Amino acid sequence: MVLKNKVKALLAGGAGAIVIAAVLLDDLEGRRHEPYRDVAVVLTVCDGHTGKDIVPGKYYTDAECDALLNKDLALVAARIDLLIKVSIPESERAAFYSFAYNVGTGAFAKSSLLKRK
Repeated sequence: MVLKNKVKALLAGGAGAIVIAAVLLDDLEGRRHEPYRDVAVVLTVCDGHTGKDIVPGKYYTDAECDALLNKDLALVAARIDLLIKVSIPESERAAFYSFAYNVGTGAFAKSSLLKRK
């Protein structure tokens, strides 16, 4: 299913921003089951997860990758929700989560994207 249709179906079903962001990231990030060094030479796995909990050489299952993504998105959401001072649709909130997941919450906090809200 095309990403746009996936998001529309989630919205129609009443899905929250974290679920929508997970679908966006899963479709856009590209999942890698084995740890690798990204362009910044940071050990990374699954959908862009970084951290000291990565085990070099380990094969991560889809369930493990899903759990890491959900944990990472929950942290991003908690930080981003504090910064958004107006009511926005879940789809827009999901896009903010996805953006912040990629650039970092600190960069999002300083972004012109947030200043428009």
